[in-house]
Formats: sequence, structure tokens, C-alpha cells
Amino acid sequence: MRSALLPVIAAVCLFLAGVFILNTQLWYSSRAESLGGARYAANNINLILDEAFRATRVATDIANKGCNPEGQYQLGTEAALQPHLRTIVIVKNGAIWCSSLPGNRILLSQIPPMEARNLLLAPARETSNGQPILIYSTQLTASRILVTISDQHIRGALNVPLKGVHFALRVGESTIGMSGDVVSGNARYSGQISSTKYPFSIVYNQPPLFSLQRMITRGLGILLFLGVISIVTAYVLGKYLNKEMTPEEMLRRAIANGEIVPFYQMVVNGREGTLRGVEVLARWKHPRAGYISPASFIPVAEKSGLIVPLTRSLMAQVVDNMNAIESKLPEGFHVGINFSASHIAKPDFVEECLRFKDSFHRKDLNLVLEVTEREPLHVDEDLVQTLNTLHENGFVIALDDFGTGYSGLSYLHDLHIDYIKIDQSFVARVNADPDSTRILDCVLDLARKLSLSIVAEGVETKEQLDYLNKNDITFQQGYYFYKPVKFTELIKILLSKPKVKVIVE
Repeated sequence: MRSALLPVIAAVCLFLAGVFILNTQLWYSSRAESLGGARYAANNINLILDEAFRATRVATDIANKGCNPEGQYQLGTEAALQPHLRTIVIVKNGAIWCSSLPGNRILLSQIPPMEARNLLLAPARETSNGQPILIYSTQLTASRILVTISDQHIRGALNVPLKGVHFALRVGESTIGMSGDVVSGNARYSGQISSTKYPFSIVYNQPPLFSLQRMITRGLGILLFLGVISIVTAYVLGKYLNKEMTPEEMLRRAIANGEIVPFYQMVVNGREGTLRGVEVLARWKHPRAGYISPASFIPVAEKSGLIVPLTRSLMAQVVDNMNAIESKLPEGFHVGINFSASHIAKPDFVEECLRFKDSFHRKDLNLVLEVTEREPLHVDEDLVQTLNTLHENGFVIALDDFGTGYSGLSYLHDLHIDYIKIDQSFVARVNADPDSTRILDCVLDLARKLSLSIVAEGVETKEQLDYLNKNDITFQQGYYFYKPVKFTELIKILLSKPKVKVIVE
């Protein structure tokens, strides 16, 4: 499931990252274009007001000379020659003194009041033709000059061909856009630039941070490219994650992911049926195949060198498990873990085992170091010193699967062994036939002569149990009592506090 999901998640993240970058670039580009359009519109308004400024100079001369027919003609000519001006009016004592229109007429319904600034937007209700205008006002000593500019010329100056961007002229608190009348304020506009020559601003709506329409209209090609790249990435990553891995690679990943978990095989007092301890067994908790037997992966672990990190992972989990149920464990409870020859040969093995022992809250636990015979042990001075040191520090040394490995008898001679664990292949031979116990009789006789304690593995039948009890083999384990169980099942067994043998099918 994870192998299928990860490529999809990676592809989606890649596509979204590309969309984010593309959208950011288009947003910055749109902002720059909007600002450029506002500057263009401001320059257009500046040019119109330059015309008004020049017309004001002509009107000033006429105001100084007098408004005779010649002067009125000059005003009319000036208004006609300047392409964006509508009327030029000279006001004295609050009344029209001279106008560019015949009969000294004016298009304003009333003369606007004096303003501190020389620009004013007059709404439609204040004009005779019902159209808003821009007034350029200049105050002289004894007169005032008004130059009016049509709303059509203002809107023409604001008409910048940028899709989705609307520009408006703002003078003081009044604003006029591409349509409608003069309004107060500019709440709908988020961008603004001010003219450095005249007291007005161009306001405009800045582009939204994200716009799907903008992405499609201006970045469709890149979006398609991002889609292709994301699909290719998902395909390549999926092929990589689902490639055929070697058993070693699969096991290494399982150890790293915590998929190798401990199972617990009960060690029972065969005569009383009481629990005396557990042997820790490894199981692979595969996400798809379920629990996998150690016979399928322990040989791979030993061959590849992964047996050491595998065992260390089990040790850490066993400490956590036992500490969690410390109050439920019987006094002197045995906890046995198998160690391979390659692990025991590590220079820091003693320190590792001592740290393992110190990690348990219960100090009365019997920690059993089970030496497996699946690999040959190179018995030398270092190995003897290692096992003796651990024995002196309270560890119990057991030889696992006795009789099936390389040189079990030589180990008994050279090493300090506390227990031998009789392999289930010997116990399985025991049945109602008296001759079926001959080999096992020899093994038990050897153990007694060497003063070794014995643990019998693989007890599955009543005949086997009776034989072992008859021969005073106290510690037994096998399906006749319990199957290996996971930690949650171990808790249930301990809570039931069994005092007689229990058969778990």
C-alpha cells in the first residue's frame, strides 16, 4: 500500500510545487503589468493637465488685459486647439467674467467652492449636461481660472488594455472610473500610484494571489508540462519502489521498519505445569503476508550479517515488553535470547549484554544467553573469557539445539555451560515404542554425567511429557503447553496465572 501511495504523493507534491512557483511568477508578472498600466494612465492624465496648464497661461494674459471680444476669441481658440479641453472660464467676484463659450456661458450648474488644491472632480449633478468633469483651477490675485476636461477624455486616458485590471482617477476623496459617476472613496481598489506633477492618483485593483483563470490563460503550456513531469516521476518512483528486491534487501528494510518482532515460547515446569520463563523467538510481521516464520529469514540474516542488528532490535523490544509487565512476572522468571556466533564475537558484546541486563526494572530475572549451533563457534581464549565474564555477571549460559550443530561435545568440554536444550528432533522420536527413546536416553545420560541442567524442546504429546517427567527433566517447552505467542497474548497468559499445564491449540 505504501509502495503504491508514495509515488502518487510524490507526483502530487511535485505538481503542486510547480503550480505554486508558476502561480507566484504569474502573480508578480501581473502586479508589474498592473503597476505599469497605472503609470501609463497617470502619464496620460499628466499630458491632459499639461494642456490645461498651457490654457491657464493664455487665460491669465486675458485676465490681465481684459475680456473683450478679442480675448474671448482667444479663449475659444485655445479651448478648440487643445484636444482634451472642454471650456476655459475666468471667474471674478464669484461670477463668470469671461468664457471660451459664446455668451460667457459655462457648463457648470454652479461655480465650485474654492479648494486648497487646484484639481476637482465635479459629479454629473453639478453640470448642465449631466456628465461628470475634471476641473483644473488656478487662483490669481483678483480672479480664478477654471479649465474643464470631459469625462470622455478622462476615461480615454484610463483605458489601458489590461484584461481584468480596472483603473480610476482619484482626486482628493473623489474617484471616477471607466464608467459611472464620480464617487467618494476608493475601497474597491487596492493599488495606487500618485502623480509627481499634479495632485491626483491612479487607483487600480491588484491581481489576486491565486487565479485559476490566469493560470490557464497564461500558463497552460507549463501546466501541461508539469502534469507530464509529475506522471513520469510517479511512474519512475513506482518502478523503483516495486522493483524486485533481494531477500537481504527486504530483510534489511524490515529490520529498519521494526517489522521483526518478538514472539514468546513458554518454558514450563513439566511436572507442575507452572510457567518458569520464555524463550524469545523472532517473527517477521510482514505488512501484506502477515507473520513469517524465522525459518524463512534467519538463515538469510546469518549469511548476510544482518543477524546482529536483528538481535539488537529484539533485545530492545524485549526490554520494553518485560518492563511493561514487570509486576506480573513470577519470581526468578527466565528470559532467553538466542545469540549467533558472529554476534558473540563482536568486541563490545559483553558491554552490550550488561547494558541489556541493566535495562530491566526487575533485577531478579534470569537472563539466559542461548548460544545457537547454526554457526560454528570458534572456541578460543577470547570466547571463553567473554562467556565467563557474562556468567560471573549473572547470565545463564545455554547451548541451544544440542546435538544438531557442529561440535556440541567440544563446547561442553571447553565452555562453562549451565543448560543444554535438547533439540525437538530427539524429543519427537519418543512414542509408545520402548526403542524410540534410545538416542535420547544417551543424551540425557551424558548431561547427567556432566552435571548439566536440561531443557527439552518440542514437547507435543502425552507420551513425550510422561517420558521427560519420568527422567526428571523439569524445564520443557512445546506445543503441548503453549504455542509461541505475541506480547499481547503473553499478557493474557500471565494474567490467567496458570498453575497446571495448559494446552493451547
